[in-house]
Amino acid sequence: MLYDTASSIQRAYFGDTNEAAIALDKVEEALFLFENHAHHEDSFVLPAIEAHEPQVVEQFEQEHEEDLRLASRLKKLVNIYRNIFLSEERINCGSAIAKSFVEFMVFNLEHMAKEEIIINHALWKYYTDEQILALNQKLIASIPPAEFALATKWMIRGVSNFEAVNWLISVKQTAPSFVFDGLLSIAEKELPAHRYHEIRDQITVQVIAA
Repeated sequence: MLYDTASSIQRAYFGDTNEAAIALDKVEEALFLFENHAHHEDSFVLPAIEAHEPQVVEQFEQEHEEDLRLASRLKKLVNIYRNIFLSEERINCGSAIAKSFVEFMVFNLEHMAKEEIIINHALWKYYTDEQILALNQKLIASIPPAEFALATKWMIRGVSNFEAVNWLISVKQTAPSFVFDGLLSIAEKELPAHRYHEIRDQITVQVIAA
């Protein structure tokens, strides 16, 4: 999602508000998901490790504050752009948005890389797989349907066929059928036809074999 948004900003001519609107909508969509991502971590993941490694929680809470600062600056720039009437000023503001988004993107890529190493290792150290899965299910249940659908769209676009098959089979085995059907429908809409059919066929084969 970050890469796609950055590409859209790079291609946009900010002198044209209609063309810029496509990129700005993506910026706001990214900000929406990443702010909620941090909120979900603060509400579910960090409390799970705070009693064991409070210094880790403090580190990530500080990073979330920095993330909010970067997001707030982007929001202000987008708002400024939408209240500018001169083409030259729009172009200059667009350049500021592009630079600000790159900073936001780099920060979050580095932040998520730390999460993969530090937070995951802390969870694995103090909790069983079953406990982690239960925490994950509790977190997912708290996400509003519209946010979940948006996040799922980008997740299904960003994983390999192997990961998608394992993910969807896990959902099929543990969630109500309408949840699995909904995810499969999103996959059909978001993926190229050949990828969708490969994933669907592999799920069928593995389910039958099981």
